[in-house]
Amino acid sequence: MSVRHTADNLAEKLNQAVESWRLTGQVKACVHDNVRNIVLANNPTRVSWHSVPCFAHTLQLAVNDGFAAYLNRVVAAAGRLVKHFNHSTAATKALEAKQQQMQPPPHRLLQSCKTRWNSVCDMFGRLVEQRWAVSAVLSDRTVTRLPDARALELRDKYWQLMEDVAPVLAALKCATTVMSAETEMSIPNTYPITFSLINTHLMRVEGDSSKVAEFKSKVRPSLGERMKVESDDLISTPPMVATMLDPQHKHLGFLTPTRRIPGNSKLLELAVAEDVSSTTDEASRTASGDERGTQAGVAVQGAALQRRTTPPPAPMTWKKKWTAF
Repeated sequence: MSVRHTADNLAEKLNQAVESWRLTGQVKACVHDNVRNIVLANNPTRVSWHSVPCFAHTLQLAVNDGFAAYLNRVVAAAGRLVKHFNHSTAATKALEAKQQQMQPPPHRLLQSCKTRWNSVCDMFGRLVEQRWAVSAVLSDRTVTRLPDARALELRDKYWQLMEDVAPVLAALKCATTVMSAETEMSIPNTYPITFSLINTHLMRVEGDSSKVAEFKSKVRPSLGERMKVESDDLISTPPMVATMLDPQHKHLGFLTPTRRIPGNSKLLELAVAEDVSSTTDEASRTASGDERGTQAGVAVQGAALQRRTTPPPAPMTWKKKWTAF
Protein backbone atom coordinates (compact mmCIF):
# COMPACT_ATOMS: atom_id res chain seq x y z
CA MET A 1 0.00 0.00 0.00
CA SER A 2 1.33 3.40 -0.98
CA VAL A 3 -0.90 5.20 1.53
CA ARG A 4 -0.68 5.22 5.32
CA HIS A 5 -1.80 2.03 7.03
CA THR A 6 -4.68 3.65 8.88
CA ALA A 7 -7.78 1.68 9.84
CA ASP A 8 -9.86 3.42 7.16
CA ASN A 9 -7.30 2.79 4.42
CA LEU A 10 -6.88 -0.86 5.40
CA ALA A 11 -10.64 -1.39 5.50
CA GLU A 12 -10.99 0.20 2.06
CA LYS A 13 -8.27 -2.07 0.69
CA LEU A 14 -9.93 -5.16 2.18
CA ASN A 15 -13.31 -4.22 0.72
CA GLN A 16 -11.72 -3.60 -2.68
CA ALA A 17 -10.07 -7.03 -2.56
CA VAL A 18 -13.39 -8.68 -1.76
CA GLU A 19 -15.08 -6.87 -4.66
CA SER A 20 -12.28 -7.70 -7.11
CA TRP A 21 -12.68 -11.40 -6.30
CA ARG A 22 -16.49 -11.10 -6.62
CA LEU A 23 -16.98 -12.27 -3.05
CA THR A 24 -19.23 -9.46 -1.85
CA GLY A 25 -21.62 -10.82 0.77
CA GLN A 26 -19.84 -14.19 0.93
CA VAL A 27 -16.94 -13.41 3.29
CA LYS A 28 -17.89 -14.43 6.82
CA ALA A 29 -14.71 -13.64 8.76
CA CYS A 30 -11.22 -12.18 8.50
CA VAL A 31 -8.34 -13.59 10.54
CA HIS A 32 -5.78 -10.97 11.51
CA ASP A 33 -3.17 -10.16 14.14
CA ASN A 34 -3.77 -7.89 17.12
CA VAL A 35 -2.14 -4.72 15.81
CA ARG A 36 -4.49 -1.85 16.56
CA ASN A 37 -4.93 -0.54 13.01
CA ILE A 38 -5.95 -3.90 11.50
CA VAL A 39 -8.24 -4.62 14.47
CA LEU A 40 -10.02 -1.30 13.88
CA ALA A 41 -10.09 -1.95 10.14
CA ASN A 42 -12.12 -5.11 10.75
CA ASN A 43 -14.64 -3.31 12.94
CA PRO A 44 -18.31 -3.96 11.94
CA THR A 45 -18.67 -0.26 11.14
CA ARG A 46 -16.13 -0.63 8.32
CA VAL A 47 -16.60 -4.18 7.00
CA SER A 48 -19.42 -6.70 6.69
CA TRP A 49 -17.65 -9.73 8.18
CA HIS A 50 -16.61 -10.95 11.62
CA SER A 51 -13.24 -10.08 13.12
CA VAL A 52 -11.21 -13.14 14.23
CA PRO A 53 -7.86 -12.39 15.95
CA CYS A 54 -5.03 -14.81 15.19
CA PHE A 55 -4.88 -17.35 18.03
CA ALA A 56 -1.10 -17.75 17.92
CA HIS A 57 -0.53 -13.99 18.17
CA THR A 58 -3.13 -13.66 20.92
CA LEU A 59 -1.47 -16.44 22.91
CA GLN A 60 1.91 -14.77 22.42
CA LEU A 61 0.58 -11.54 23.92
CA ALA A 62 -0.84 -13.44 26.90
CA VAL A 63 2.46 -15.25 27.47
CA ASN A 64 4.33 -11.95 27.25
CA ASP A 65 2.10 -10.70 30.07
CA GLY A 66 3.39 -13.61 32.14
CA PHE A 67 7.04 -12.80 31.53
CA ALA A 68 7.42 -10.58 34.57
CA ALA A 69 10.66 -8.78 35.41
CA TYR A 70 12.20 -11.80 37.17
CA LEU A 71 11.47 -14.25 34.36
CA ASN A 72 12.70 -11.74 31.80
CA ARG A 73 16.01 -11.58 33.68
CA VAL A 74 16.31 -15.35 33.38
CA VAL A 75 15.57 -15.16 29.66
CA ALA A 76 18.21 -12.45 29.20
CA ALA A 77 20.85 -14.38 31.18
CA ALA A 78 20.14 -17.60 29.30
CA GLY A 79 20.31 -15.71 26.01
CA ARG A 80 23.76 -14.31 26.84
CA LEU A 81 25.01 -17.79 27.68
CA VAL A 82 23.72 -19.28 24.44
CA LYS A 83 25.11 -16.35 22.44
CA HIS A 84 28.57 -16.99 23.91
CA PHE A 85 28.56 -20.59 22.72
CA ASN A 86 27.10 -19.76 19.31
CA HIS A 87 29.70 -17.05 18.64
CA SER A 88 32.79 -18.77 20.06
CA THR A 89 34.34 -21.52 17.98
CA ALA A 90 36.47 -22.64 20.93
CA ALA A 91 33.44 -22.87 23.23
CA THR A 92 31.46 -24.77 20.60
CA LYS A 93 34.22 -27.34 20.08
CA ALA A 94 34.70 -27.67 23.84
CA LEU A 95 30.96 -28.30 24.27
CA GLU A 96 31.05 -30.99 21.60
CA ALA A 97 33.96 -32.64 23.41
CA LYS A 98 32.11 -32.55 26.74
CA GLN A 99 29.03 -34.03 25.06
CA GLN A 100 31.10 -36.99 23.86
CA GLN A 101 32.54 -37.39 27.34
CA MET A 102 29.34 -36.91 29.40
CA GLN A 103 26.94 -38.44 26.84
CA PRO A 104 24.04 -35.96 26.72
CA PRO A 105 22.30 -35.76 23.32
CA PRO A 106 24.70 -34.08 20.85
CA HIS A 107 22.52 -31.00 20.33
CA ARG A 108 23.46 -27.39 19.73
CA LEU A 109 22.17 -24.68 22.04
CA LEU A 110 19.21 -22.69 20.75
CA GLN A 111 18.85 -18.92 20.90
CA SER A 112 15.50 -17.30 21.66
CA CYS A 113 13.82 -14.72 19.42
CA LYS A 114 12.00 -11.71 20.86
CA THR A 115 9.11 -12.01 18.41
CA ARG A 116 8.60 -15.74 19.03
CA TRP A 117 7.93 -16.58 22.68
CA ASN A 118 7.95 -20.34 21.95
CA SER A 119 11.64 -20.00 21.12
CA VAL A 120 12.13 -19.29 24.86
CA CYS A 121 10.66 -22.72 25.52
CA ASP A 122 13.16 -24.27 23.10
CA MET A 123 16.08 -22.35 24.61
CA PHE A 124 15.17 -23.34 28.19
CA GLY A 125 14.65 -26.97 27.26
CA ARG A 126 17.95 -27.25 25.42
CA LEU A 127 19.91 -25.52 28.20
CA VAL A 128 18.43 -27.82 30.86
CA GLU A 129 19.32 -30.80 28.68
CA GLN A 130 22.92 -29.61 28.27
CA ARG A 131 23.34 -28.08 31.74
CA TRP A 132 26.26 -30.16 33.00
CA ALA A 133 28.14 -30.11 29.70
CA VAL A 134 27.75 -26.31 29.57
CA SER A 135 28.89 -25.95 33.19
CA ALA A 136 31.91 -28.14 32.49
CA VAL A 137 32.97 -25.88 29.62
CA LEU A 138 32.55 -22.75 31.75
CA SER A 139 34.68 -24.37 34.47
CA ASP A 140 37.50 -25.20 32.03
CA ARG A 141 40.02 -22.34 32.28
CA THR A 142 41.75 -23.44 29.07
CA VAL A 143 38.53 -22.53 27.25
CA THR A 144 36.70 -19.93 29.35
CA ARG A 145 38.42 -17.13 31.24
CA LEU A 146 37.37 -16.66 34.86
CA PRO A 147 35.79 -13.19 34.32
CA ASP A 148 33.77 -14.56 31.39
CA ALA A 149 32.71 -17.62 33.38
CA ARG A 150 31.51 -15.47 36.28
CA ALA A 151 29.51 -13.27 33.92
CA LEU A 152 27.96 -16.18 32.04
CA GLU A 153 27.31 -18.81 34.71
CA LEU A 154 23.64 -19.03 35.66
CA ARG A 155 22.53 -19.11 39.27
CA ASP A 156 21.09 -22.36 40.60
CA LYS A 157 17.67 -20.74 41.03
CA TYR A 158 17.74 -19.73 37.36
CA TRP A 159 18.40 -23.32 36.34
CA GLN A 160 15.62 -24.50 38.62
CA LEU A 161 13.14 -22.00 37.22
CA MET A 162 13.93 -23.02 33.64
CA GLU A 163 13.34 -26.65 34.57
CA ASP A 164 10.08 -25.87 36.42
CA VAL A 165 8.52 -23.60 33.80
CA ALA A 166 9.50 -25.77 30.81
CA PRO A 167 6.40 -28.08 31.01
CA VAL A 168 4.05 -25.08 31.09
CA LEU A 169 5.77 -23.46 28.12
CA ALA A 170 5.74 -26.81 26.31
CA ALA A 171 1.94 -27.01 26.61
CA LEU A 172 1.60 -23.47 25.26
CA LYS A 173 3.99 -24.24 22.43
CA CYS A 174 2.00 -27.37 21.53
CA ALA A 175 -1.17 -25.26 21.35
CA THR A 176 0.57 -22.82 19.01
CA THR A 177 1.83 -25.65 16.78
CA VAL A 178 -1.61 -27.23 16.47
CA MET A 179 -3.32 -23.93 15.71
CA SER A 180 -0.66 -22.97 13.15
CA ALA A 181 -1.04 -26.16 11.10
CA GLU A 182 -1.20 -25.56 7.36
CA THR A 183 -2.46 -28.99 6.28
CA GLU A 184 -5.74 -29.13 8.21
CA MET A 185 -8.53 -26.87 9.41
CA SER A 186 -7.57 -25.40 12.79
CA ILE A 187 -10.33 -22.90 13.57
CA PRO A 188 -12.66 -25.51 15.18
CA ASN A 189 -9.92 -26.19 17.74
CA THR A 190 -9.66 -22.56 18.86
CA TYR A 191 -11.88 -22.65 21.92
CA PRO A 192 -11.39 -26.31 22.91
CA ILE A 193 -7.65 -25.58 23.15
CA THR A 194 -8.24 -22.23 24.86
CA PHE A 195 -10.43 -23.77 27.57
CA SER A 196 -7.99 -26.67 27.98
CA LEU A 197 -5.17 -24.23 28.65
CA ILE A 198 -7.25 -22.12 31.03
CA ASN A 199 -8.83 -25.00 32.96
CA THR A 200 -5.89 -27.43 33.02
CA HIS A 201 -2.41 -26.36 31.98
CA LEU A 202 -2.54 -22.85 33.47
CA MET A 203 -4.23 -23.86 36.72
CA ARG A 204 -2.05 -23.60 39.79
CA VAL A 205 -1.29 -27.04 41.24
CA GLU A 206 0.35 -28.25 44.40
CA GLY A 207 4.10 -28.30 43.96
CA ASP A 208 4.33 -25.27 41.68
CA SER A 209 7.16 -22.96 42.63
CA SER A 210 6.22 -19.39 43.47
CA LYS A 211 7.56 -18.10 40.14
CA VAL A 212 5.72 -20.71 38.09
CA ALA A 213 2.52 -20.00 40.02
CA GLU A 214 3.00 -16.29 39.36
CA PHE A 215 3.51 -16.96 35.66
CA LYS A 216 0.31 -19.00 35.45
CA SER A 217 -1.67 -16.45 37.45
CA LYS A 218 -0.79 -13.76 34.89
CA VAL A 219 -1.12 -15.72 31.65
CA ARG A 220 -4.42 -17.42 32.55
CA PRO A 221 -6.60 -14.30 33.02
CA SER A 222 -4.85 -12.52 30.17
CA LEU A 223 -5.65 -15.34 27.75
CA GLY A 224 -9.25 -15.55 28.97
CA GLU A 225 -9.76 -11.82 28.54
CA ARG A 226 -8.14 -11.66 25.11
CA MET A 227 -10.14 -14.65 23.86
CA LYS A 228 -13.33 -13.24 25.46
CA VAL A 229 -14.28 -16.59 26.97
CA GLU A 230 -16.85 -14.95 29.27
CA SER A 231 -18.51 -12.96 26.49
CA ASP A 232 -22.26 -13.38 25.99
CA ASP A 233 -21.63 -13.41 22.23
CA LEU A 234 -19.08 -16.24 22.37
CA ILE A 235 -21.46 -18.77 20.80
CA SER A 236 -22.00 -16.53 17.76
CA THR A 237 -18.32 -16.14 16.88
CA PRO A 238 -17.05 -17.95 13.75
CA PRO A 239 -14.54 -20.10 15.71
CA MET A 240 -17.28 -21.32 18.07
CA VAL A 241 -19.71 -22.00 15.22
CA ALA A 242 -16.97 -24.00 13.49
CA THR A 243 -16.40 -25.91 16.73
CA MET A 244 -20.08 -26.79 17.08
CA LEU A 245 -20.13 -28.13 13.51
CA ASP A 246 -17.00 -30.24 14.02
CA PRO A 247 -17.75 -33.91 14.87
CA GLN A 248 -14.83 -33.97 17.31
CA HIS A 249 -16.34 -31.25 19.48
CA LYS A 250 -20.08 -31.57 18.84
CA HIS A 251 -20.84 -32.30 22.52
CA LEU A 252 -19.09 -29.06 23.62
CA GLY A 253 -17.61 -30.86 26.60
CA PHE A 254 -15.28 -27.95 27.33
CA LEU A 255 -18.28 -25.72 28.17
CA THR A 256 -20.45 -25.82 31.26
CA PRO A 257 -23.96 -27.31 30.75
CA THR A 258 -25.59 -23.89 31.04
CA ARG A 259 -23.39 -22.49 28.26
CA ARG A 260 -24.16 -25.39 25.92
CA ILE A 261 -27.85 -24.43 25.71
CA PRO A 262 -27.21 -21.22 23.71
CA GLY A 263 -25.00 -23.31 21.44
CA ASN A 264 -27.88 -25.64 20.56
CA SER A 265 -30.13 -22.64 19.96
CA LYS A 266 -27.53 -21.10 17.65
CA LEU A 267 -27.34 -24.29 15.59
CA LEU A 268 -31.12 -24.38 15.19
CA GLU A 269 -31.05 -20.74 14.12
CA LEU A 270 -28.41 -21.50 11.49
CA ALA A 271 -30.37 -24.55 10.32
CA VAL A 272 -33.55 -22.51 9.85
CA ALA A 273 -31.63 -19.83 7.96
CA GLU A 274 -30.12 -22.51 5.72
CA ASP A 275 -33.55 -24.04 5.04
CA VAL A 276 -34.99 -20.65 4.09
CA SER A 277 -32.04 -19.92 1.82
CA SER A 278 -32.31 -23.32 0.11
CA THR A 279 -36.08 -22.94 -0.39
CA THR A 280 -35.64 -19.48 -1.88
CA ASP A 281 -32.94 -20.68 -4.28
CA GLU A 282 -35.08 -23.63 -5.38
CA ALA A 283 -38.09 -21.40 -5.98
CA SER A 284 -35.95 -19.05 -8.04
CA ARG A 285 -34.63 -21.91 -10.16
CA THR A 286 -38.16 -23.29 -10.68
CA ALA A 287 -39.51 -19.88 -11.72
CA SER A 288 -36.66 -19.49 -14.17
CA GLY A 289 -37.40 -22.92 -15.60
CA ASP A 290 -41.10 -22.06 -16.01
CA GLU A 291 -40.26 -18.93 -17.96
CA ARG A 292 -37.94 -20.80 -20.29
CA GLY A 293 -40.55 -23.52 -20.79
CA THR A 294 -43.22 -20.98 -21.78
CA GLN A 295 -40.98 -19.52 -24.45
CA ALA A 296 -39.94 -22.88 -25.90
CA GLY A 297 -41.76 -25.20 -28.30
CA VAL A 298 -44.23 -27.95 -27.39
CA ALA A 299 -41.58 -30.66 -27.16
CA VAL A 300 -39.44 -28.57 -24.83
CA GLN A 301 -42.52 -27.79 -22.68
CA GLY A 302 -43.20 -31.49 -22.30
CA ALA A 303 -39.63 -32.17 -21.21
CA ALA A 304 -39.73 -29.30 -18.73
CA LEU A 305 -43.03 -30.58 -17.32
CA GLN A 306 -41.52 -34.03 -16.82
CA ARG A 307 -38.55 -32.56 -14.99
CA ARG A 308 -40.80 -30.47 -12.72
CA THR A 309 -42.95 -33.44 -11.76
CA THR A 310 -39.85 -35.17 -10.37
CA PRO A 311 -39.19 -33.68 -6.92
CA PRO A 312 -35.61 -32.45 -6.41
CA PRO A 313 -33.51 -34.06 -3.66
CA ALA A 314 -33.83 -32.35 -0.29
CA PRO A 315 -30.92 -29.98 0.40
CA MET A 316 -28.40 -31.06 3.06
CA THR A 317 -29.05 -28.36 5.63
CA TRP A 318 -26.83 -27.46 8.58
CA LYS A 319 -29.41 -28.99 10.91
CA LYS A 320 -29.31 -32.33 9.09
CA LYS A 321 -25.53 -32.26 8.95
CA TRP A 322 -25.40 -31.68 12.68
CA THR A 323 -27.84 -34.55 13.33
CA ALA A 324 -25.74 -36.83 11.12
CA PHE A 325 -22.70 -36.08 13.28
